[in-house]
Amino acid sequence: MRILAIFLNFLILFFSVVVSAQFEPDRFAIIQSFSNENTLVAESRHNDWTHGEIVAVVSANSNLGVIAFVEVVEVSERFEGLFAGKYEVKMQLRRQNRKYFIQVGDQVKRMDLSSSNFEYTGSTELLLRDTIKNTSSRYRPLVHQGIVIGDTAQTLFDKEFLVNYFGNLYYGVNEWLTVGTLVPVNAFGRPNANLRARLYDSDATTLTAGISFVKLTMEDENSLNLNFYWDATSTDALISHTFLSLGLVSWTNSGDAAALKYLTSSSFQTGYEVILKNWDRFLIGPSFNFEKKALGGYLSYVWVFDRLHVQLSLNASDVTHMRLDPTDGYYGFFDMFWRF
Repeated sequence: MRILAIFLNFLILFFSVVVSAQFEPDRFAIIQSFSNENTLVAESRHNDWTHGEIVAVVSANSNLGVIAFVEVVEVSERFEGLFAGKYEVKMQLRRQNRKYFIQVGDQVKRMDLSSSNFEYTGSTELLLRDTIKNTSSRYRPLVHQGIVIGDTAQTLFDKEFLVNYFGNLYYGVNEWLTVGTLVPVNAFGRPNANLRARLYDSDATTLTAGISFVKLTMEDENSLNLNFYWDATSTDALISHTFLSLGLVSWTNSGDAAALKYLTSSSFQTGYEVILKNWDRFLIGPSFNFEKKALGGYLSYVWVFDRLHVQLSLNASDVTHMRLDPTDGYYGFFDMFWRF
């Protein structure tokens, strides 16, 4: 009997640990009400919810699973009545299943976004726009489209780095300012730098301005460009990127450097970013070089992993010239960069 009692106590302890692990208070909150058409209020026993983090809504019906994603916007402690010592978590709807509504009693829980998560499918509505540590790069807005296609209006997260195998280095000074340089060019008598600052940002539009500078030491010439970036979200899978670069100071052969945005003369480019369900990106768009009066373009696919981006692209400096030439025709390009 004593052995049986010990065995039963062991079973009770085991199942209590399992249950407490499954229903650990800081892992979920329970939806209590709705403030308006897109804001819901949940109750939690802990206050460790982070502003801007995306969490999943799991239906009280276990057969349905994840039915929506919401963004944490406010956390406040309750001091009165039965709710004293608990926390009210306000959240805004980011995406919802077309078939099922969110209901009172549904559970809000965190998802592991440090790596690939098949439940967190690609969408413009689910991009993480605020600095959240230890999140996979696949869920962040595309800041860089490769050294040939150029940058977007997005800036790096606070204290974040981006570097490619060609030596292109970016650093997020803070959430609205990103600086960079093409490192190898500095070693060959071409000191250069670029920066871009985010001027306006909303759910649908981002406007950014910046400058890029290159000094050609041996030729005793300089290149200075004033750059403008505009991102506009069109649908839940499509973002348009517009880039305008004005050559304030141009070096003699700047028109032949259309393949590299840092060295080119005045140019205009517009294109589209398609976010696939697995968070890979498809890029397509035309470009125009003012000095050469040439219409170019690009077609690219970007495989996005947790830190690594791998890119293959077909580019054109002048679509009317059917030849392999990066300065005046067609060319392919491979890029690989890391974001951390």
